[in-house]
Amino acid sequence: MRIYEFVYRAMPEGYRKWIEDQMRCADFTIPPSKYSGFSMFYGLAIGVFTLLIVLLLDLVNLQISIVIGLFASIVFEIFMHVLPMMVADKRAKFADEVLPDALRLISSNIRSGLTPDKALLLSARPEFGPLEKEIRTSAKLTVSGEPIESAVQAITKRINSKTLKYCVDLLTEGIIRGGNLPSLLDGLANDIRQTKILKKEVQAIVMMYAIFIFFAAGIGAPLLYGISSFLVKTMQEIGGKATVSSNLPSGMKFMTFQEIKLTPEFLMIYVSISLGVTALFGGMLVGLIQEGSEKAGLKYIPVLLALSLSIFFLTRMVVERMFGITV
Repeated sequence: MRIYEFVYRAMPEGYRKWIEDQMRCADFTIPPSKYSGFSMFYGLAIGVFTLLIVLLLDLVNLQISIVIGLFASIVFEIFMHVLPMMVADKRAKFADEVLPDALRLISSNIRSGLTPDKALLLSARPEFGPLEKEIRTSAKLTVSGEPIESAVQAITKRINSKTLKYCVDLLTEGIIRGGNLPSLLDGLANDIRQTKILKKEVQAIVMMYAIFIFFAAGIGAPLLYGISSFLVKTMQEIGGKATVSSNLPSGMKFMTFQEIKLTPEFLMIYVSISLGVTALFGGMLVGLIQEGSEKAGLKYIPVLLALSLSIFFLTRMVVERMFGITV
């Protein structure tokens, strides 16, 4: 649609380049302008729809309804922009898994007497997934007359993998300098396998740190928020009802309670935002510890958020029934 294209062209150049890179690495066929415009307009529509639903149900006041609608719109926008990132990372991880086998297969084909371009073409196997498509594209470029050293670089254009780029750069250097390609490919495959083994050992060592962060963000924080919200409500009721007799002797001091000026709506917004921020950074930190990338922790954020909110409301309900006070 033209309106999508108009809005997309009005966005900053850095944002356009970023969304184009993510769409290309995720292998999405939809144009970036259409995808970006769709996410923006439908995000706005979801926010307005959520606002109207909350107002019709008369759950909270107008200000809180606007905040809820804005939150729904932001969540949709974040999801639509995170989706291509997660798909691209999944493709890159799969490519890293099968890369040693692909390198060994190319090496075996070269050892059997095939030229590098034919060895590349015959190494494009369906079990290599996204890597198979990029290898086949690169081999077709060599058939069309493009130099093999530049055609090989095309493998990394649609797969955002540092390991793959490192291997392709070394392979290109070996082709240019006339090196022993089979030995180079076998050495790269062995190095990648050894690196994977070391990563698994490191992940086992730091597992306890990830579990602690997950427990603190998903259980500990909402549990404390649930209990503290009950305490605030109780102090609010005591402060509003407690009175001190005016017949006390002069000079005698007595403990007094001042009324806490906190509304339940404000407290709920504060707790929800705090739990959301905790889930966001907790998930990213778990991903950084486990896999060495903040983006790897994006899949933990919805789980942490759902778990923390569930624990919070469950704690409020349990405290309310235990003490017989409506929180």
